[in-house]
Amino acid sequence: MGRVLQGKRVLITGASRGIGYEIVKLFLEEGASIIGVAKDEKRLKEAELEFKKLGDFEGLVLDISQNGFEEEVATAVKNKWNALDILINNAGVMLAYGGFLEEDKDILEKTFKVNLYAPYYLIRAMVPFLLKGNEPRIVNVSSGAGTFSAIREMYDIASYRLSKFALNGLTILLANELKGKIAVNALDPGWVKTDLGGPNAPGSPKDSAKGALALVTMPFEVTGKFFKDGKEIPF
Repeated sequence: MGRVLQGKRVLITGASRGIGYEIVKLFLEEGASIIGVAKDEKRLKEAELEFKKLGDFEGLVLDISQNGFEEEVATAVKNKWNALDILINNAGVMLAYGGFLEEDKDILEKTFKVNLYAPYYLIRAMVPFLLKGNEPRIVNVSSGAGTFSAIREMYDIASYRLSKFALNGLTILLANELKGKIAVNALDPGWVKTDLGGPNAPGSPKDSAKGALALVTMPFEVTGKFFKDGKEIPF
């Protein structure tokens, strides 16, 4: 049986830990060639040793909250492939747990830099390469915490919720703008045991990786939608 991502060129942020780590492992096992971005050099180097046993992986140490990071990513993609099939905006932060009036006033800006602006800038930089790809796709890793129903009912983790709600909006707008050229969808990885999700989360990042694989292997015509575990959910 053939590997479903054989020959696919994949870029993913947050590659050294949690959900990103498991996505890289699974995608390499399925034949993908991957550039993985992470800011923790030590963890990325350790992960890279494992990844290279599975397939073609190149690590890139970058802090995506810093201005201009996308230019270095573009250089790496150009030098390795000069094209791209799949972009996964996976890296994310949750910096506070209360409502807006309980968290420090700079938390919203710091959260948006990573959870919204970084995906936006990276997408802009990657579109020229994606347009050279084979059935190119963008996956924005969002959260059930940022759905419309969730923000109507809850006020905790306020900056995180709003950043994911905004990321969902970006997904919908870009899907319309790029329809027929690049498929753009959002992924809810679920509440899983990661540095962000915490030790009490009920799920495993391996399940999130399976959800990501299900999404990137859907028909190319599927765009502007939100998925969890291979099934569409409401924004």
